[in-house]
Amino acid sequence: MSGPERIEWRRSFPSRSLSTLAWYVVSAGLVVLLVRGLFADEPEVLDSGADNPLADVPMWTLALAVVGAVPVVLAVVRRPRVGANHFALTVRPGWVRTLVLPWSRVAGVAMVEVEGERYLVVRLRDSLDRTGTNPAWLDQDVVRELAKTGSLPARSFDVAVRLRDFQGGPPGQLAALAAFAPDQVAIANHLPGS
Repeated sequence: MSGPERIEWRRSFPSRSLSTLAWYVVSAGLVVLLVRGLFADEPEVLDSGADNPLADVPMWTLALAVVGAVPVVLAVVRRPRVGANHFALTVRPGWVRTLVLPWSRVAGVAMVEVEGERYLVVRLRDSLDRTGTNPAWLDQDVVRELAKTGSLPARSFDVAVRLRDFQGGPPGQLAALAAFAPDQVAIANHLPGS
């Protein structure tokens, strides 16, 4: 969506999230079937008259598989998001929550490429202004992934989003953000060939 008051990048088809979901369903299904095959013949009551805890293993395995599916399904439903208005940059790096980052706290926005993957990275400034949402550990999953590559300094950015989760070309995406960003926010395109 876009307009004179705000923009939001269009999201691409969730192929990565759907392939992760398919992998999880197959893997969890195989584990549940294997456990059921191993423990299905267990009697409910032992010869001593006590309950047999091994008889409940298939049920608990199925329950754990269902609980484990929740974050994978949420990653399909709650996709990454990037938007902006004249007050703030809005970013959802994962499925957990949407961050509202006022432009007064944003020091820089850049597009980078690391090991063939393109990212939008955001650096926040240290200031007394604590409005907006502070990125927490769960919001920085992509930043931690970038830090592991060693290509970017580990603490140089606070939030990152994969560009493959969005439609459109990087120059147009960055230009749309720059139209709403104030002059004190550094906007840079560090992609090769740009």
